[in-house]
Amino acid sequence: MSVFFRPIGSNNIFYFFEDKEISGCIKTISYNLDKDGKIKGMWEKSGTVAQLMGAIKSVEKGKLEIVSEAEWKNLSGAE
Repeated sequence: MSVFFRPIGSNNIFYFFEDKEISGCIKTISYNLDKDGKIKGMWEKSGTVAQLMGAIKSVEKGKLEIVSEAEWKNLSGAE
């Protein structure tokens, strides 16, 4: 399981994914992109189900959008 979220009007992307090393745990990578989509900075940390649920609720409220993996690759130039 993995999902990308982007706050509306922001150059930040939050990537939630299942931790392959610790069963039932979530990791989060936050990417800060420049105006051209290049990654300016990033951090990785353990995430929580509560954070993931908060992101999902923010989509419902119109504060975040879900970014597909294809959109992420297009935005960042990732392969």
